[in-house]
Amino acid sequence: MQTIDIYTTPQCGFCKALKAKLDEKKIAYTSHDVTANEKELADMRTLSGGAMSVPVTVLNKGAEDQQVLLGYPDAVKALKLEEKEASKDEQKDTATLTCPKCGHKQKGEIPTTSCVPFYICGGCGETIKAQGEDCCVFCSYADKQCPLKKKDGDCSSGACKI
Repeated sequence: MQTIDIYTTPQCGFCKALKAKLDEKKIAYTSHDVTANEKELADMRTLSGGAMSVPVTVLNKGAEDQQVLLGYPDAVKALKLEEKEASKDEQKDTATLTCPKCGHKQKGEIPTTSCVPFYICGGCGETIKAQGEDCCVFCSYADKQCPLKKKDGDCSSGACKI
């Protein structure tokens, strides 16, 4: 029997949508909130090869046939949650993130298929978390709005919607 572990944050619209699809199809999964404790974040980063975005879905965690899926479309496709194939957005957009601790500026790719609740500052080396109810660091610290925030107007409900 296949096991499903999903690494998420409470504010992530993609995470909520993935869990809703699994719930709708009555597929069992274990959810791990990477903002709740450092161990969950460390586990996610180890399993995913260092990913800082969610959702990260792990099929058969710890088994020989373990599979790690990054983002919403890959999980939907692998778990066959939609009739049509989930498409990946080919457009790459970047923004400048400004560290709230040291002021260091660094470029980052704005994701369109996942939320990025953390990033590691290239200046001070700190792990920077999204502010308050923002779903990702691009909503909090970037010079451009993330596409989800731009589309919905804001993330004031505690989750950007997809």
